[in-house]
Amino acid sequence: MNYFRLNLTVTSIAGLVVLMTPIVSSAADGPNADRGFETYMRVGCFECHGTVGQGPISGPKLAPDPLPMEAIRAYIRTPAEVMPPYVESVLSDADVADIHAYLESIPEGPNVEDTILGD
Repeated sequence: MNYFRLNLTVTSIAGLVVLMTPIVSSAADGPNADRGFETYMRVGCFECHGTVGQGPISGPKLAPDPLPMEAIRAYIRTPAEVMPPYVESVLSDADVADIHAYLESIPEGPNVEDTILGD
């Protein structure tokens, strides 16, 4: 019975290490648009800025062609409008960089005149 408990504990610890490895290594990989999309959705950015940063639901348009990463990070930390501040313990700098990478990955939409008139 003690062997079973020891084996279960070792297995549990090994499982935690395996589960945590992608999290630790992903931050070292640099900004990632896929992680950025997941974070953008998870923390609720889409609720005000739309799922592709299109605005204006209640927040401004963020994409395509987002502000520089440092400007977005500064605004996220100390917003001037009704947006709540996101402190680093809630949204890390790596998360902000991932969100910025996601916003940069959003392509320009079709031109309205071309869509209506048919190109």
